[in-house]
Amino acid sequence: MMDGRRRRGGSPDLSYVDSAGIVRNRSVILGTIHGYYKEALDALPLEDMSELAPRLLDAGVCFGFADTITNIIANTLCFLPDKDGEPEPDGAKKRKRKMMTKTKASAIAREEVLSEIVAGDVPSPPEARTIAERSLEGLITFLTSYFYYLPTWDALRYLCLANADLLVAVRLIELDRCYHNKDEFHIRSYAVKTALKYAALSARQPNVDDFCTSSFSLASHLKLITQTVLPNRSCRLSTEQIYWLSGTLKKPLKLKKSGNPMVLADERVHNCHSHASGEKVPGGLTISLRVVLLDRIHAQYLKAVSRLPMQDVRVRYHRGLVNAGYCYGPFNPVSNIIVNTIWCSTAFPASEEFEVDMICTSTFVRVESRSLSGLIKLLLACIPEISEHEAMVYLLKNNLKVRKAIRMARMEGCDISSWDVSAYKAAADASFHPELEAYVEFATQSLPLVQSAVKSLLQASNSLSSSKVLQLSMLLSPSNCNPAKPLEATIELSNDALEMFTRFKENFISQQTFFRRKVEAALRNKGYFYELRVICVANERVGRQKSFLDFKCPYSHVNFLASPKVGTGLKLFFAEFGNDDDDDDQSSCCIVSNKSIHIRCCYCEYEGTRIVHPVENYCGGDVDFAKMARGEHDITNARIISGGKLAISRVGMCGEDYIYFDPTRDIKLIQGMNQTASTANASWSDIERIAQTYVF
Repeated sequence: MMDGRRRRGGSPDLSYVDSAGIVRNRSVILGTIHGYYKEALDALPLEDMSELAPRLLDAGVCFGFADTITNIIANTLCFLPDKDGEPEPDGAKKRKRKMMTKTKASAIAREEVLSEIVAGDVPSPPEARTIAERSLEGLITFLTSYFYYLPTWDALRYLCLANADLLVAVRLIELDRCYHNKDEFHIRSYAVKTALKYAALSARQPNVDDFCTSSFSLASHLKLITQTVLPNRSCRLSTEQIYWLSGTLKKPLKLKKSGNPMVLADERVHNCHSHASGEKVPGGLTISLRVVLLDRIHAQYLKAVSRLPMQDVRVRYHRGLVNAGYCYGPFNPVSNIIVNTIWCSTAFPASEEFEVDMICTSTFVRVESRSLSGLIKLLLACIPEISEHEAMVYLLKNNLKVRKAIRMARMEGCDISSWDVSAYKAAADASFHPELEAYVEFATQSLPLVQSAVKSLLQASNSLSSSKVLQLSMLLSPSNCNPAKPLEATIELSNDALEMFTRFKENFISQQTFFRRKVEAALRNKGYFYELRVICVANERVGRQKSFLDFKCPYSHVNFLASPKVGTGLKLFFAEFGNDDDDDDQSSCCIVSNKSIHIRCCYCEYEGTRIVHPVENYCGGDVDFAKMARGEHDITNARIISGGKLAISRVGMCGEDYIYFDPTRDIKLIQGMNQTASTANASWSDIERIAQTYVF
């Protein structure tokens, strides 16, 4: 490896969201890439095979599944015809004629080829970019396509630390995000295949399919090819070796465990920049880590919902889940969600129960965000000397289990404070607990008395029956938790606000009826003998809206739980269907796993909905990301991230709280709705008068 010899322009800039730093990092990475191309050119026998130079300039990008120089050589050779001759790509012919005219020789001088590669120091339009610039675009696209919520400036930072080595950058991101084994890079995964395709499209490869085929062939013969290309860089490859390499790259993919390219990439990690050696992660990654944590929290909520009796969820526990079903407490996250949900529903029953077909998505997203805030504050209260970012790292490493995180911190030398009333109060306050004082008393005084019995019930079976839930409810009953008495509302809803509430609730009922019909049609269309139990998450804004004035989008995506009509057990499904009333025949669905990662949908990510998607094609998936890679989509990675930021910050009141409105307790909601209704009906002079009262 060349280390610093490939760098130009000094050390990388590790700051965040700074335009000057982004420009500097691009310059540093391009300087590093230019060094790789010089070494690759020195290894190729251009004097004997002059056609290699134009092929390199057309298709020799530096990204793939090997080290960077091997990638350049392999990508150049994957377009090389067999010895008996095959037609060359048109682009290669044109460039070759141009180069042959320029040099008037059979061998192109390496200096002149390198000068064409280095000519891209000034940003160029896509059609005029050099192979080095196109390589950089491909590197960025692979990382931002493969990793959810990775901004371009973070991708550049990792590429600087990785010396522009793609798989080293992948490993550094995985280390910073504390990925578990099941989440790590697997070359046979759908996510890797699609990210490589998007990178090739972004880099304007002349033949994307051939490039992808060759890249995976390289991975399956990686050690053998590396031993041919890398052993002695001072010796130039012979024409025989070139044709052997080209033929090997055309062989079908036969990956073996020993051929995992990440094994060699791990060895190269140790040669990277010192900041990439596993030291403390810079705080600028906090937003990205928050999203990774929320993904894991969402999986815990799906598991918790699936453990509860579905009829009980639909009739009684849906309100307690989204209002106070937090994942922090003395048990594991799933058990905490169940206990907190049942306690809230038992201690503070709804003033008016009603059955639902779906859990309100916005309130579901909010309780997950609030849970994370509570987990972080709880950990900070117990480990005062760490930062919020370090708390998130501990949570990631210990799969959201606070006690394990505390033990790890203690083993690493941190001073630990007791997990007491103040810790629970900090967590409840950070998570906007609707019954803070009652919850703290429950968690610190009442729950410890029945904790052993509760734990036994939760561990008895994976799926809780209604009778076991009733036993839990009795253990967590008001006689044990002594909740505060219901408040007496000092204000009432205005007539206008009451009318708004009524209309909102009618709209919700209409929407869930529509979703239920569409989901049932999707199950029929696919031949599933399953019955819908509950819709967990929904996004009705999938696809481009019809017009500037019509905000309706063509599709909806949902996750729902369904059980077989014959037999037992629940399955998580994904469904896509049209938002028009008359296209039920186009509805589709399939079973998915809540452990799925790296399967992406640009529309759901932009809306901040954590919907688990399948590998199969759907709106917002492969076709849309391919357009994004070519710069042909109105959604970009930056727009996805900016939209997602709104979702991870949802901790306050939201409009859908009207679904669970309790006139005896929801004073703040009454005040907010009265003000909203008043403003909606106010004249312009009234609005001016109200605004003037807030001028200081």
